[in-house]
Amino acid sequence: MRPGPWSALERAAYDTCEPDVAALLVHPGETLSGLAVLAAAVVSWHEVHRSPVAGPARFLPAILALLSAASMLFHATFAAVFQQLDLAAIPLFTGLLLAAALVHGGYVERDRWPALFAVFAGCGAVLPFIATVAGYVVVTAQAAALIRLWWKLARTQPAIRTDLRRTVVLLLPAAALLALGHAGIACTGAGSAWAHLAQPHIAWHLASAAACVFIVRIELALERDAVWLRS
Repeated sequence: MRPGPWSALERAAYDTCEPDVAALLVHPGETLSGLAVLAAAVVSWHEVHRSPVAGPARFLPAILALLSAASMLFHATFAAVFQQLDLAAIPLFTGLLLAAALVHGGYVERDRWPALFAVFAGCGAVLPFIATVAGYVVVTAQAAALIRLWWKLARTQPAIRTDLRRTVVLLLPAAALLALGHAGIACTGAGSAWAHLAQPHIAWHLASAAACVFIVRIELALERDAVWLRS
């Protein structure tokens, strides 16, 4: 049972390397590193507003800001319910991009993307509250399907190739660090301040936040090619 003001709440099902602190922020390093996603939201907002498109990408900055808030709430409390909420929020991002990618790939009509998004995000939001592990599974599956679709699109859409490579280079090692952290492997600085500064989960937050900027740029490039123009 973790100490501090959140001790009445059930502890998160899947641990990370950062040791608990008996304070308002149970995992201060992981909590504050969630601000990187908020920074990505701000950068993405500027990217979207410089673009002539008005497709699904216009919702991504707000979703990233929500993801940042959910992540920080989870790590601040390290409570099971907020871990589930954190996982439930991520399919808003992956689900929207996956729905859009199916449109870009010609698999569905453009006016069907809101319905697809609702299905992907809705299922992803419900499953973590049924079983936490299901949240990880659905997010991983959506992300893998999205990357596969983007690699196929990159053959005919050269504008996304550079940002897609950058995304993969950032996300694959970061995802490995995420898994290692949850497995209690590669933990650093036990018993010192480094335990709150250099941990796999913190590296995941920083790398995935950087990748999110490139991801938004990929979606914007695809929408420009699809002529999703502002009216």
